[in-house]
Amino acid sequence: MKNLRLVDLETGEDLTKDYVVRSKAQTDAYRQIKEAESYRMIDVGKRWVASYHDPIRAIIRDLSLTEAGAIVKLLPFLRFKSEGKLINNGKPLKQVDIQRIIGRGRTSTNAIMARLQELGVVEIVPEGRSNAYFISAEFHTLGGVRRGASFTKIYQVSTRELIDDLDLHETGLLYKILPFFHFSEYYLCANPDEENPEIIDHLSRVELAELVGHDSDTVAEAVTRLQRKGAILATQSGRTVRYLVHPDVMFRQANESEWTQSVRKMFAQHANRRSNPNQ
Repeated sequence: MKNLRLVDLETGEDLTKDYVVRSKAQTDAYRQIKEAESYRMIDVGKRWVASYHDPIRAIIRDLSLTEAGAIVKLLPFLRFKSEGKLINNGKPLKQVDIQRIIGRGRTSTNAIMARLQELGVVEIVPEGRSNAYFISAEFHTLGGVRRGASFTKIYQVSTRELIDDLDLHETGLLYKILPFFHFSEYYLCANPDEENPEIIDHLSRVELAELVGHDSDTVAEAVTRLQRKGAILATQSGRTVRYLVHPDVMFRQANESEWTQSVRKMFAQHANRRSNPNQ
């Protein structure tokens, strides 16, 4: 490795002792490490999985709601430094564990996992007398993010609590809306990276159904169930319905805003009206 020096061209003074000299490759690598560290520290006490928009969008219409729901059920079992291996209580998940987690029998579980492997979301690796199951880093990572990739954070604990008593096809819609979650406004829209909130292209039920590959009645049923669970909130202005996603389920920013607090309050008020209809 070359010994590099930093010299003031006007005075000839050697400034090396006062500065760190790095190559462009070293600088890029250092920046990538710091970005990963900053993302880990954004939500102290909250574990989240980075869910990458482009690969999810590429398979979204090929996934059944049941298959998509299985992914959401498995994401809480990602662990730091496990390289995508699904783990519970320090031990790799076995097939019988996955059957219990997704609520399906052996044959159905085998078919779902085989399909997810075919689509590249899951990798099944023989390990001893059984198999180990991995989530592909192309789709999801925990503890670091791919530089330059657009992603939504899905919180492990809150999501696990939310979907505990939901069936796979109801949970599946939660996965399919990931690429359409607006980065700052929390609405489902066709332009989720749009910085001007005045021109957000909100998705109607019919448009959302088309994007995720299902009929509008199926989507409406799943939305209703997720709304009852407090994950989605439908707001209406005239004939226009807009869908908000709870920021404690999904999030995309580095920091919370005043709008984040307002959205939480809207969800809390809706939950209170639902539990106390006579108030």
